[in-house]
Amino acid sequence: MKFRTPPPEERRVTVARPDGSTFETTETITFNPVPVPPRDWDLISTRVAVGAVLALTAVAVAWSTWSIGSLLHGGVGFLAALIFDLSWATCLILEWKARFDPAKRAFPRALGWGLLVLTMGAIFWHGAPDWRLATVGALTSAVAKVLWLGIMKHIDRELTQRDRDDLADRLSRAYVRQAVASVERQTLRVDAHTDAVRRSLEASRPAALELTANDRDTDPAELARAGEQIAEQIASTDEHPDRVREQIASAASTPPLTGANSDREQPKISELARKQIASGASNTEAVANILARHPDANPGSVGAAVRRERRKAGPYL
Repeated sequence: MKFRTPPPEERRVTVARPDGSTFETTETITFNPVPVPPRDWDLISTRVAVGAVLALTAVAVAWSTWSIGSLLHGGVGFLAALIFDLSWATCLILEWKARFDPAKRAFPRALGWGLLVLTMGAIFWHGAPDWRLATVGALTSAVAKVLWLGIMKHIDRELTQRDRDDLADRLSRAYVRQAVASVERQTLRVDAHTDAVRRSLEASRPAALELTANDRDTDPAELARAGEQIAEQIASTDEHPDRVREQIASAASTPPLTGANSDREQPKISELARKQIASGASNTEAVANILARHPDANPGSVGAAVRRERRKAGPYL
């Protein structure tokens, strides 16, 4: 067994004096020899084999690219020639990724063989006037790529039927988690987009319904003036001003509830707002209808309640 002595290290240590005081100094720490693990010749041989095959593959790719590119009259033909080798390399990567699944591994392996045959045929065609050049050129590509078949056969991990079923079950559960995570990400994106659209629409709506009142004793004449202001502010929207004026005037002309009617409990503003939105009324129509039921209500508060209930109902109402 071989041993290796680690290099010495310098450390700061605290030293105590006889009188009880301390000071810091630098000391050199040495280590005892430690055993060296034996070389992993299996890993080393695999790396050497892969390196040799990579070198041969580089030569084969250069040869096939030149042959097929010349067959396609050069220029962009060389780029087209790379399609053959890049496609084969992609199949090789897919085969390595499916080394634990024989069913998945079979397709890229078969496709790689098909691409190899096409490449060899194109190289042979290019050197056809000279059968020796054509044969050796085609075999150069075949030898390099067949060596990869040997590497992949060494990498393949054959599992028993029981282990394959166990692996399939684990992968299935992992795929379910990935699918759920993907759906959740999409849902979050849709929610964020919907929220952004809602906030954008709210920001772009006129501030007509934000009428302020210092008290709740609003007479019909003030409601009529508020209706004129609302009609003027939303003239640029799809609400027609004349229609708005009529609605507010109707609300203003409705006499307040008195007597026995005033003693009865009236529905809350938020409840009326929900009913108006559910019936398809616009914000202006909802405010006018609610003010007709509650002429003593603050128009600004009514408008805020209507917009709040519309946000709760969603962006499609």
